[in-house]
Amino acid sequence: MTQRQGGSGEVRLLGGEMLNWSDLDGEHGPGPVRGPVARSFLGAARGRTLIAGPHDPALLDLVPGATVLVRGVPDAELLAGRGDLTVLCGSVAKLGGEAPFDTIVALAGLECLGTAEHDELTWAETFDALHAVLRPGGRLVLGVANLGGFHRQIAWPQPLDDGEWTPVPDETRPVGLRHVRAVAGAATRAYGIYPGLRDAQVAVDESAGGGVVEAALDRAYQGRGVVLADPATVAVGFLRQGLGVEAAPAWVVVASDDEAGLPEVTVGAGPGPAGPTLESVLVRAAGRRDLPRVRELLGQWCHGGAAGVPAGQVIVAASGELVPLVPAGARGAAVADLAARFFRGGFPHPWPGVRSAAELATMLESMTGGSDADGEATRPAPGGEAEGVPADRAVAVVELIAERDRLIGELAEARAQAAFFEEELNAREAEVRQVRRTVELLSGSGPARAGQAFVGGVRAARRVLRRRT
Repeated sequence: MTQRQGGSGEVRLLGGEMLNWSDLDGEHGPGPVRGPVARSFLGAARGRTLIAGPHDPALLDLVPGATVLVRGVPDAELLAGRGDLTVLCGSVAKLGGEAPFDTIVALAGLECLGTAEHDELTWAETFDALHAVLRPGGRLVLGVANLGGFHRQIAWPQPLDDGEWTPVPDETRPVGLRHVRAVAGAATRAYGIYPGLRDAQVAVDESAGGGVVEAALDRAYQGRGVVLADPATVAVGFLRQGLGVEAAPAWVVVASDDEAGLPEVTVGAGPGPAGPTLESVLVRAAGRRDLPRVRELLGQWCHGGAAGVPAGQVIVAASGELVPLVPAGARGAAVADLAARFFRGGFPHPWPGVRSAAELATMLESMTGGSDADGEATRPAPGGEAEGVPADRAVAVVELIAERDRLIGELAEARAQAAFFEEELNAREAEVRQVRRTVELLSGSGPARAGQAFVGGVRAARRVLRRRT
């Protein structure tokens, strides 16, 4: 083992270190672990702690006196000058000479602990090398990417980054959460991580649910780019089915005999009242064609304290009060966002004549009392009128138009069915006429007449015999 000066501290080179490689700069891969969830898990460290893999340097300040393991010399030199950290650089296989640790944190996973300057280790070998320096009864906090997570089913194909140099799939890597639990050991607690290990915004366990968690998942996926389906909608769907952990993009498992200091059930969601989101309530009411309920909720939302807050960030409390979770924005933008979510999530609504999110946004704004010149939903005047038009009458006209469009659609379908049946009937009549023509032709032919004469003679003979007897 050698030492190398870096910043204001020293770096201990274990062997197998990569001289020109950095995981912290993000140029060769996804970069270091960061996010509010990572802070919560690092806060669970106790005693002598090893932090293995690339973690945001700001997070390391949460664990004073920790030992940090990185594989690139540039990263080690960068971290050497931060506080009283002990910085190790090299392969995880070279940790055997270290004294046991009370806590080992590897939130970035095990794949980033191997180096190109050392014999390539399998997932199981890497885990064994790390676990070998954990004190018996110590705490292991391990991040594991879910290769079967829902996010992979809706994402566009992505090219491999520079850090993914494994030529074939690693058969020792655990498959599924059950296998991960078995490998991590007894007393393992698992969390589903969203949207992933490198930017962990929300962590949930099997008992998590409710509007506050759904709203947190929605925030976690804002601005994540275009994929094959809305990831927030899909994630919330899995959460409601009790699969919020199983289908998560990644997991953090904590193997520890002592649960003191572990994160709460839901990390990153923040406090909030119990109850569903306004968006989910509106979706259910619209799916049941409960227009009075939809109109009531829209009016309460757009003309109350939650006006301008996206419907997915508003909780409907048990008392019926609408509780916003984020600051308000433009009221018209919030209504437009709700309309876009109806179409993006494929939710049913009772207006078949509406063919686009823009048309639905106009419909919803009309149900709240109309729109002003700036496109913002307009609050009805105290006398119940907005810009000279009674609000109730405006809403009634909009609903009548929607009902008319529905009836037009049903009439068009009925006409199409009638045309189909008429065509079938005409075809059957043509077939009957053809059969009758064939019978008539056969009846008028020579063989047909001879057969009829023969049958007639037989019948006459039978009558004569009956008379004589």
